[in-house]
Amino acid sequence: MSDRRYRCTCPGATVWVTGPPLADRLAAAYALADRLAAERRRVEVLDRFDGPGTNAERAGLLAEVLARNGVVAIVPCAAEAVAAVRARHEASGTRYVEVCVAGRESPQDSVAAVQGLLAGRC
Repeated sequence: MSDRRYRCTCPGATVWVTGPPLADRLAAAYALADRLAAERRRVEVLDRFDGPGTNAERAGLLAEVLARNGVVAIVPCAAEAVAAVRARHEASGTRYVEVCVAGRESPQDSVAAVQGLLAGRC
């Protein structure tokens, strides 16, 4: 349903986590999920969409659907297809946050950066 009258009013969002290596992306994604769950937010980590043969645009579509329905969908994915995913979210009016874990001291630094971005867009 694309009719805005039927959309969830909960503040969902897609958080796209990029940067090498995959272990850092996953650590940041799960640290963020733990922190958001502790705040009683609905959260889902889509961690099966990274690697050979995966489709980042498909992950973006799934994340957008979840976000439109009040879930914070966290996608620790490589940077390919980011522009298409971002454009799709903008077109549908769905909140979208990108964070790169490269150059951060720890996953907690990435989590703090994302929480600041999410708080600024609520």
